[in-house]
Amino acid sequence: MDIDHTSMETAGRAIALEGGEFLRTVNRLSAQVEQFIPYFGNPSSDEAARLFRQGEEGQAGFDQAYEDLSKALTNLGEAYKVIGSAVVSMSKNVKAADLASMIDKNAFVQDLFEFAGRKNDEIPVPTTPVERT
Repeated sequence: MDIDHTSMETAGRAIALEGGEFLRTVNRLSAQVEQFIPYFGNPSSDEAARLFRQGEEGQAGFDQAYEDLSKALTNLGEAYKVIGSAVVSMSKNVKAADLASMIDKNAFVQDLFEFAGRKNDEIPVPTTPVERT
C-alpha cells in the first residue's frame, strides 16, 4: 500500500469524522440511559438507592461511575478529532518530503532548484577592440 500526502489527508479527515459520529452515538445512548436514572431510587430517602447511586466506604456508586464513563467517552471522541487533525497536518510534511525525493530522482528538477538558488552572475562584456575605418 502506497502512502502519499493525499491518502494521509483523506485518512486524517476520515478519522476526525469518525470522532464526530462516535460522539453523536455516545450522546444518543447517554440520553437513553439518563431516562432510567430516576428509577434507580432517591438517595436522600432510600438507603438502597443511596448505596447504589453514591457508593459506600470509598467505593464509587453508579452516579460517579456514570460521570467517569461519560467523561472518558467524551475524551475519546475528542481524541479522534485531534488525531485526525494531526494526520492532516502530517500529510503536509509528507507532501514536502515527496517534493524533496523528486529532486533526487529527476536531474532536471534538481538543476532547476540549483539555478533558482544561484547568486546573480556578472554579465560578461566583450573586450574585442573595435577597428575604425
